[in-house]
Amino acid sequence: MTDYQENFIQKMRFYRKRAGITQAGLAELCSVSNGTIGNIECGITKPSFDLIIKIAESIKVQPAELFKTEIVSPSWEEKLSKTQVEIVKESLHSAMDEVVNKALSDIKFKIDHS
Repeated sequence: MTDYQENFIQKMRFYRKRAGITQAGLAELCSVSNGTIGNIECGITKPSFDLIIKIAESIKVQPAELFKTEIVSPSWEEKLSKTQVEIVKESLHSAMDEVVNKALSDIKFKIDHS
């Protein structure tokens, strides 16, 4: 497998996961079998030009993105599922509410007792 093919596979997998799409979901969007997507991501087969276009459209990137050679460093949000991101955001929001309410309570106590 060439470096270019390995790069394509990594980018395809990264953007597919970032879009929250499974291999089966991508196969359905591209009108190919599940095995086709799996074989591409394993480097067993190479996609046609038309399939590359369908893959890119399905995972919401320009086809050229799949061939760029710079390393993509995903943010913490991209490493988590959408559900996990929502849980983290809700936890942070709840923690902030607690901190703010505690601070306001402390301020009110100091004002009432001064």
